[in-house]
Amino acid sequence: MIKDGCALGLSGEAAEIAAPRGVVLDVVGETPAPSTAAARSASRGAAYAFEFLKGWADRVFVITLPRATDRQSRIRERLAGLDFRFSNGVDKASLDPAALLRDGVYDESRTRAAYRHTRAMTLGEIGAALAHRHVYEETVANGWRRVVVLEDDAVPLDAALSRLPDALGELPPGWDLCYLGYLKGEQVSAMRRAKLASYVALSRVGLCRWKPHEVPRLRSAPFSPSLRRAGLHTHAHAYAVSLEGARKLLAAQRPIAYRADFLFSWLILGGAISAYVTAPKLFEQERILGITPAGAVESYIHDHD
Repeated sequence: MIKDGCALGLSGEAAEIAAPRGVVLDVVGETPAPSTAAARSASRGAAYAFEFLKGWADRVFVITLPRATDRQSRIRERLAGLDFRFSNGVDKASLDPAALLRDGVYDESRTRAAYRHTRAMTLGEIGAALAHRHVYEETVANGWRRVVVLEDDAVPLDAALSRLPDALGELPPGWDLCYLGYLKGEQVSAMRRAKLASYVALSRVGLCRWKPHEVPRLRSAPFSPSLRRAGLHTHAHAYAVSLEGARKLLAAQRPIAYRADFLFSWLILGGAISAYVTAPKLFEQERILGITPAGAVESYIHDHD
């Protein structure tokens, strides 16, 4: 996760995590289950959103790994009714660090030079970045105008999905990226505004990792009823990308230098892409919701997995 990087001990705001919605609990003493009507409404919302995507997106990809068969089964169930394709990513177990550097696939110097990185990327992070880059390559090669990208642990928030057609319909001409799921920056509190104001002065005297021109872009801003202009957000488990956006992302990741979600932030804060977030967010991740099945792999990226 990207953390606010200013001096004087200013820490990042706590991530706000959406609770799972539409979950029926039939255990005595637990939170009451939603009404049947509410459950039907949520189900219709997902069906409506998935039907809309059939006509809106040229492709819907779910990034996965060949060995992640359990995740594939779960997301097939969650996305029932949606026309999507799996895109096999790059398993960190197959990567050779020396070969990545020798062949120019990964440029560690660019990673370390980026002021939000204090270390080299892990093999898992490189593999994930390669997986997302492959989608951009396919998008550009085929001239697809609009593509939706999900990771195999994405969880649609059924109660919010009815907003997806409105949100995507509100994207302006020239948009590059739209987060459908994200973490951090969901709401801008008064404390957050005060911290951002302090960053302006701190960045000018070199006491903040953010550059002066980036500070105003850290905060998301209202744009339309269902969209906000993107600020500083993390995660890349659900988003839409345009053809021009894919070209920009692809150019910035040749060679690989950024984590998939860091790439978005780097380009957004630099003013290089036109990016938005849905409000509310429409997808979450299993581990954030705390619903990863017992014994299942929580992350194929981190080295301890």
